Amino acid sequence: MDRVQESTQIQAPIKDCFAQWMKFEEFPLFMKHVKSITKLSNNLWHWKVDGPLSAIGVPAKLEWDAEMQGLEPQYMISWKTVSDSAVKAAGEVHFQEIGPNITKVTSALVYQAPMGAVGEMVAKLFSNPDAMVKEDLENFKRLVEAKSPAMAAI
Repeated sequence: MDRVQESTQIQAPIKDCFAQWMKFEEFPLFMKHVKSITKLSNNLWHWKVDGPLSAIGVPAKLEWDAEMQGLEPQYMISWKTVSDSAVKAAGEVHFQEIGPNITKVTSALVYQAPMGAVGEMVAKLFSNPDAMVKEDLENFKRLVEAKSPAMAAI
Protein backbone atom coordinates (compact mmCIF):
# COMPACT_ATOMS: atom_id res chain seq x y z
CA MET A 1 0.00 0.00 0.00
CA ASP A 2 1.18 3.50 -0.81
CA ARG A 3 0.60 6.64 1.24
CA VAL A 4 0.24 10.20 -0.03
CA GLN A 5 -0.10 13.27 2.19
CA GLU A 6 -0.26 16.92 1.15
CA SER A 7 -1.29 20.18 2.79
CA THR A 8 -2.25 23.68 1.71
CA GLN A 9 -3.17 26.92 3.44
CA ILE A 10 -6.43 28.54 2.41
CA GLN A 11 -7.39 32.17 2.94
CA ALA A 12 -10.85 31.32 4.27
CA PRO A 13 -12.49 30.44 7.59
CA ILE A 14 -12.36 26.80 8.65
CA LYS A 15 -16.17 26.54 8.44
CA ASP A 16 -16.09 27.53 4.73
CA CYS A 17 -13.35 25.00 3.95
CA PHE A 18 -15.09 22.19 5.79
CA ALA A 19 -18.51 22.99 4.29
CA GLN A 20 -17.09 22.90 0.75
CA TRP A 21 -15.29 19.58 1.33
CA MET A 22 -18.53 18.03 2.61
CA LYS A 23 -20.10 18.66 -0.82
CA PHE A 24 -18.77 15.36 -2.20
CA GLU A 25 -20.83 15.67 -5.37
CA GLU A 26 -18.78 18.80 -6.21
CA PHE A 27 -15.41 17.04 -6.07
CA PRO A 28 -15.19 17.04 -9.90
CA LEU A 29 -14.89 20.85 -9.64
CA PHE A 30 -11.42 20.51 -8.11
CA MET A 31 -10.38 16.87 -8.68
CA LYS A 32 -9.80 16.55 -12.42
CA HIS A 33 -9.73 12.73 -12.43
CA VAL A 34 -13.07 12.44 -10.60
CA LYS A 35 -15.98 12.21 -13.02
CA SER A 36 -18.79 11.89 -10.49
CA ILE A 37 -19.66 11.04 -6.91
CA THR A 38 -23.19 9.87 -6.18
CA LYS A 39 -24.66 9.52 -2.70
CA LEU A 40 -26.03 5.99 -2.17
CA SER A 41 -27.01 6.32 1.49
CA ASN A 42 -26.24 8.45 4.54
CA ASN A 43 -22.55 7.43 4.72
CA LEU A 44 -21.97 5.71 1.36
CA TRP A 45 -20.94 7.25 -1.98
CA HIS A 46 -20.25 5.78 -5.43
CA TRP A 47 -17.15 7.19 -7.17
CA LYS A 48 -16.37 7.21 -10.91
CA VAL A 49 -12.87 8.31 -11.89
CA ASP A 50 -10.46 8.19 -14.80
CA GLY A 51 -7.82 5.52 -14.27
CA PRO A 52 -4.06 6.22 -14.47
CA LEU A 53 -3.74 5.17 -18.12
CA SER A 54 -6.32 7.71 -19.30
CA ALA A 55 -3.52 10.32 -19.25
CA ILE A 56 -2.00 8.63 -22.30
CA GLY A 57 -5.29 8.11 -24.10
CA VAL A 58 -6.11 4.60 -22.91
CA PRO A 59 -9.71 4.60 -21.67
CA ALA A 60 -9.62 3.35 -18.12
CA LYS A 61 -12.53 4.12 -15.84
CA LEU A 62 -12.50 3.00 -12.23
CA GLU A 63 -15.52 2.83 -9.94
CA TRP A 64 -15.88 2.05 -6.26
CA ASP A 65 -18.01 2.68 -3.21
CA ALA A 66 -16.59 4.52 -0.22
CA GLU A 67 -18.00 4.83 3.27
CA MET A 68 -17.44 7.71 5.68
CA GLN A 69 -15.74 6.31 8.76
CA GLY A 70 -15.30 9.38 10.91
CA LEU A 71 -16.60 12.91 11.11
CA GLU A 72 -15.61 15.71 13.46
CA PRO A 73 -17.44 18.76 12.09
CA GLN A 74 -15.00 21.47 10.98
CA TYR A 75 -11.96 19.36 11.89
CA MET A 76 -11.81 15.92 10.22
CA ILE A 77 -13.44 13.57 7.73
CA SER A 78 -12.24 9.99 7.22
CA TRP A 79 -13.39 7.32 4.76
CA LYS A 80 -12.49 3.97 3.24
CA THR A 81 -13.60 1.92 0.30
CA VAL A 82 -16.03 -0.88 1.02
CA SER A 83 -14.63 -4.41 1.19
CA ASP A 84 -15.77 -5.57 -2.27
CA SER A 85 -14.37 -2.53 -4.15
CA ALA A 86 -11.76 -3.05 -6.88
CA VAL A 87 -9.84 -0.10 -5.42
CA LYS A 88 -8.64 -0.47 -1.84
CA ALA A 89 -8.15 2.93 -0.23
CA ALA A 90 -8.68 4.94 2.92
CA GLY A 91 -8.14 8.58 3.68
CA GLU A 92 -8.68 11.50 5.93
CA VAL A 93 -8.82 15.25 5.58
CA HIS A 94 -7.93 17.50 8.51
CA PHE A 95 -8.84 21.16 8.88
CA GLN A 96 -6.84 23.40 11.22
CA GLU A 97 -7.42 27.09 11.88
CA ILE A 98 -3.97 28.69 11.85
CA GLY A 99 -4.96 32.35 11.87
CA PRO A 100 -7.84 34.71 11.26
CA ASN A 101 -9.53 33.36 8.14
CA ILE A 102 -6.59 31.04 7.39
CA THR A 103 -7.13 27.28 7.35
CA LYS A 104 -4.60 24.52 6.84
CA VAL A 105 -6.11 21.56 4.99
CA THR A 106 -4.21 18.26 5.05
CA SER A 107 -5.28 15.32 2.93
CA ALA A 108 -3.84 11.85 3.54
CA LEU A 109 -4.57 8.85 1.35
CA VAL A 110 -3.52 5.21 1.65
CA TYR A 111 -4.28 3.12 -1.43
CA GLN A 112 -3.59 -0.10 -3.25
CA ALA A 113 -4.01 0.06 -7.01
CA PRO A 114 -6.06 -2.60 -8.80
CA MET A 115 -4.00 -5.64 -9.80
CA GLY A 116 -1.83 -5.40 -6.69
CA ALA A 117 1.89 -4.60 -7.04
CA VAL A 118 1.81 -4.76 -10.86
CA GLY A 119 -1.04 -2.24 -10.94
CA GLU A 120 0.87 0.06 -8.58
CA MET A 121 3.94 -0.01 -10.86
CA VAL A 122 1.80 0.76 -13.92
CA ALA A 123 0.03 3.56 -12.06
CA LYS A 124 3.35 5.11 -11.03
CA LEU A 125 4.68 4.91 -14.59
CA PHE A 126 1.77 6.89 -15.97
CA SER A 127 0.61 8.96 -13.04
CA ASN A 128 2.11 10.69 -10.01
CA PRO A 129 -0.28 10.30 -7.04
CA ASP A 130 1.65 12.84 -4.93
CA ALA A 131 1.39 15.49 -7.65
CA MET A 132 -2.26 14.63 -8.26
CA VAL A 133 -3.22 15.11 -4.57
CA LYS A 134 -1.21 18.35 -4.44
CA GLU A 135 -2.94 19.65 -7.59
CA ASP A 136 -6.36 18.66 -6.22
CA LEU A 137 -5.67 20.58 -2.99
CA GLU A 138 -4.50 23.65 -4.89
CA ASN A 139 -7.66 23.49 -7.03
CA PHE A 140 -9.71 23.15 -3.83
CA LYS A 141 -7.94 26.21 -2.41
CA ARG A 142 -8.82 28.29 -5.49
CA LEU A 143 -12.44 27.12 -5.35
CA VAL A 144 -12.90 27.93 -1.65
CA GLU A 145 -11.10 31.25 -1.84
CA ALA A 146 -13.25 32.29 -4.81
CA LYS A 147 -16.44 31.44 -2.90
CA SER A 148 -15.51 32.60 0.60
CA PRO A 149 -17.16 35.80 1.87
CA ALA A 150 -13.98 36.39 3.89
CA MET A 151 -12.03 36.82 0.64
CA ALA A 152 -14.56 39.31 -0.71
CA ALA A 153 -13.84 41.56 2.27
CA ILE A 154 -10.14 41.84 1.35
